[in-house]
Amino acid sequence: MKSLSLIILLTLGVSPISVVQAQVPSAETYQPGYWQPVARFDTKRIVEVNIINNTDIPIEYDLTDLEAMNPQKLEPQQTGNLKGFGSSANIVIYPLVNDTSEFNLRYTVAMDEDNNIVNISVIKDKPSFLGHRSVNLQQTGAVYLY
Repeated sequence: MKSLSLIILLTLGVSPISVVQAQVPSAETYQPGYWQPVARFDTKRIVEVNIINNTDIPIEYDLTDLEAMNPQKLEPQQTGNLKGFGSSANIVIYPLVNDTSEFNLRYTVAMDEDNNIVNISVIKDKPSFLGHRSVNLQQTGAVYLY
């Protein structure tokens, strides 16, 4: 029995060991999708939001926290402003029409040169686009559209 164990140990110990090297991960970590922020603002400064109604219908916007103001109406081509809400906010923007079967709202975000003013342009898009309903400004400075 000892000799069988010795033979097995010698066989295993003498056999070559294959070395597997770890794969080097790709240097590109960006993966496109809704989980990526569309913009970033400077968290060391007070952030301000401009909502620009570039549609031909009235819209409303509001903060979603418990201390939010009442919904604010924006007629076509008007601009609304939000400020003084702290370092983060959830903003809802929605159309003030009964039939939205012909379109969905799409938001685009642009920052000013100092990264402290978030400009949200609201347009109408085809029903094939799922549509945006809210803007999320996070304490990290990231801006997300949902």
